[in-house]
Amino acid sequence: MEKKKINSLNIILLIIVLLLIIVPATMYIIKNHYDSMYLVINKKIVEQANVCYNDGNCTNKKITMKELIEKKYIEKMYDPISKELINLDSYVNLDNNEFIIVK
Repeated sequence: MEKKKINSLNIILLIIVLLLIIVPATMYIIKNHYDSMYLVINKKIVEQANVCYNDGNCTNKKITMKELIEKKYIEKMYDPISKELINLDSYVNLDNNEFIIVK
């Protein structure tokens, strides 16, 4: 009888310890993956804004997504997580190479 209680207690403790290790590690991996997906989208848009500016087709230092799409530098871009279209009023600030998403 005592042996059964000890075995079941050990199994429960083992499950708890595994959950304390697996859940945070999984959350870290998923967050890192999402951050990487956003980084790819941001770099792609900033790079095309720089190309547009260097070609002389975009004269402002603040280039909107709508302007880049109209001038055929990029296609419509979608949020990698929510799969929604990125707002066309979102813009790239070329002074600090930063892409600002307007909600």
